Amino acid sequence: MEASSRELELRRYLESQRQLAAELIEGDSLERVASGFLATVASLLRWEAGALWEVNEEGGPLRFLAGWSIPGLDAEPLWGLSRELSFELGEGLLGGAWESGEIAWAPDFGANPAFPRHAGAAELGLSAALAIPVPIGRPEEVLAVAEFHSSSFNAQPDLLLGLLGGFADQLASFIDRRRVEAKLAAGEEFKAAVLSASLDSIVGMDDRGMVIEFNEAAERLFGYSREEALGRELAELIVPEELRENHRAGLRRYLESGHGQVLDTRIEVEALRRDGSRVPVELAVTRIRGSEPPVFTGFVRDISDREDAERVRQHMAEVVRGTQDAVLSKDLEGIVTSWNPAAERLYGYSAEEAIGRHISFLIPPDHKNEERTILDRVLAGERLETYETERIRADGVRIAVSLTVSQIRDPLRGLVGASVVARDITDERRRRRAQEFLVAASRLLDTSLDPAETARTIVGTAVPELAELCLIDFVRPDGRLGDSIVAGADPKAAARLEEIRRRSPLDPEGSHPVAQVIREGKPMIWRDLKAPGTVEQVAQNDEHRRLMDDAGYNSAAVVPLIARGRTLGALSFLHVRPDVRYDPGDLDFLAELGDRAAMALDNARLYRERDRIAENLQRGLRPPRPAEVPGLGIAVVFEAAGEGIEIGGDFYDVLPTEDGCWVLIGDVAGKGSAAAGVSVAVRHSVRGLTREIAEPEEVLVRVNELLLAGSSLNDLATVQLLRMRREPGGWSVALAAAGHPPAVHAGPSGPAALGGGTVLGAWPGSEIACHEIPLGPEETLVLCTDGWFEAGPVAVHRHSEALEEMTDSLAELELEELTKRLRADALRRGGGVLRDDMVILALRPSGTAGRTARELQRAA
Repeated sequence: MEASSRELELRRYLESQRQLAAELIEGDSLERVASGFLATVASLLRWEAGALWEVNEEGGPLRFLAGWSIPGLDAEPLWGLSRELSFELGEGLLGGAWESGEIAWAPDFGANPAFPRHAGAAELGLSAALAIPVPIGRPEEVLAVAEFHSSSFNAQPDLLLGLLGGFADQLASFIDRRRVEAKLAAGEEFKAAVLSASLDSIVGMDDRGMVIEFNEAAERLFGYSREEALGRELAELIVPEELRENHRAGLRRYLESGHGQVLDTRIEVEALRRDGSRVPVELAVTRIRGSEPPVFTGFVRDISDREDAERVRQHMAEVVRGTQDAVLSKDLEGIVTSWNPAAERLYGYSAEEAIGRHISFLIPPDHKNEERTILDRVLAGERLETYETERIRADGVRIAVSLTVSQIRDPLRGLVGASVVARDITDERRRRRAQEFLVAASRLLDTSLDPAETARTIVGTAVPELAELCLIDFVRPDGRLGDSIVAGADPKAAARLEEIRRRSPLDPEGSHPVAQVIREGKPMIWRDLKAPGTVEQVAQNDEHRRLMDDAGYNSAAVVPLIARGRTLGALSFLHVRPDVRYDPGDLDFLAELGDRAAMALDNARLYRERDRIAENLQRGLRPPRPAEVPGLGIAVVFEAAGEGIEIGGDFYDVLPTEDGCWVLIGDVAGKGSAAAGVSVAVRHSVRGLTREIAEPEEVLVRVNELLLAGSSLNDLATVQLLRMRREPGGWSVALAAAGHPPAVHAGPSGPAALGGGTVLGAWPGSEIACHEIPLGPEETLVLCTDGWFEAGPVAVHRHSEALEEMTDSLAELELEELTKRLRADALRRGGGVLRDDMVILALRPSGTAGRTARELQRAA
């Protein structure tokens, strides 16, 4: 009975082995056969669940691959835990079996906390486990580990354990085979991918000269499909007719001798397309190693674009060689790599002198970091268009250039440098800056009417934009050249030169450049002041020679100052920088600047003369101080808005008489000398007429007639004329008004405005308004010109009512304080500046009222 049981068990073992072998033969992946293997082994063991863990080909931990369990047992929670784990060599039950190469047992797996999945196994009722390495007995060759779980541990017969080794070997062979097949398949796929993706045409040929490979690139190049090409003779397919015999002879020679002229070398030939056209190609032929009979692979590259590119390159080289723009290139370190003839002409260096040097040899010291900035911008992908800067030529002269800088890229190496196209814009920049400078200088020259200040402005404006030293030498009344004004980037050098000129005026008949220019009456340039013989012409004395050496005189331009046919002197520009010189192209601009400077100086001279005349006229508009009138307090504010010829036409006068006085206040149209002349004429006419005429109204009628008889249509005036007489207890006032702002009488009944009439000089029969009032001891009379009313912007102008209110409110003050307050109000509204002249005149009886001048004299 026992023998029969053993025989049945053996038969079951063999049937399981046969079934597993069949599954492994038909399986195409480890994942597909894992479940069958696990089910077969678990069935033999009579255990409930199993899982397979794989060793990665590159080494590393065991990874869960697949799990299996008997029907009715859901082991997925256990496999879920397993997917999150991995086991290193020697770690846990699985790692131990991997390391030893032997079956490992764990009878108490579900109760042992040393196993990370013990709780999950226990929840399923699984308490025992074993791990089988694949294969058994060869630790270094273990490819996988199978684990099995059971609800109870049962000892297994030795026969079964021996069979498990066979099962493990079968699975190991399967894994080995599939991995080899996968590598072969990957190799074939890689080969196919290389052939398909290659940009080069790949053509295979056997020892008979027949095509055995023809990739997609070859299809595109030659026009044949792969099916059309395979099996055809290569010579007939793509070799031009005149080269076919040479091709065949070369193949025969190689087969006989083992030597070939074209093998393993690159040659350029023509190939034939399907449509009969020819294409230049680069050909490399190699024999596949170990092939017997020989098999050859040809790598064919279309180089028609290369030939086109070479033609374009040669054409561009000719363009670069012949262009008038300087063209150079530099590598990423800034080393010059090419230099065209125009660059030689622009910078003064030959190609041999420039190539191989760092580009910094062209950079001025004050631009030392510019090249790094430019290169960084180019490296960032930016193309610099018309970048304006400066460079230094071989002769040391600084020039202005416009640069276009762009990347140079190599198809294989990427960005390798930058190309630079440079254009000389020195003249263009000179003209542009000249226009800008002339506009700015013209505005500055008009800011002053003082000759000395104008001269300082002229030379100061030129430094440092046009020169490091600039000076004006004037033609003095004695004919010598002096009274020099100097400005310089170095103030000490400028002061030294000005002192030298003061102590040693130039001889107008000498050889000094200034003397030459004044005699010739035209601008001149001395490009190199260090040239032999030039120093002797320029140096006035030993001290001047030392200054020239210390300052480093380099180049000079001198222009005459001629205005209205009169030579005022000469304007000199000096460069002391070694990299800048004056060129003939500078003369037109400097001469124009000299003409404008001369006109500004002459205008200042004329304004100064007219200013003296206007000052004399100004003194005629008013007495230095109002005359004293016994019994009458008088306070006057005369505020001039401008100076010199900008004076206005406001005027006043006080004329004492035996019984009182005449008081005059007025304003004429316009400003300047003409207005001042009319004001003086009105004032002196009134002085003369009041000696003969007793009534103010009649005096103004006569003044109107005089203005109408004048030659100018602008001889217009507004006037108020008062005839004031002493009376017992006060004064009587007869006021004649001709278009002037009303006077204000602050009396016991409140303020009253006294005005009216029309402008004098406008038409015959001008209206004269007349007012007669008494002026008591505590009463005040205030007269103003329109400068008080119109101070400041229009929004804050005053009307006569405002003057009435202010006069009434200030009537308790002393007259000087009252006029001071009125003046302050006008200046406040004008922001401290008046745009028109202003007269404020206040009158009030004093303690001596009623006494005659003769009585006062006797009392004195």
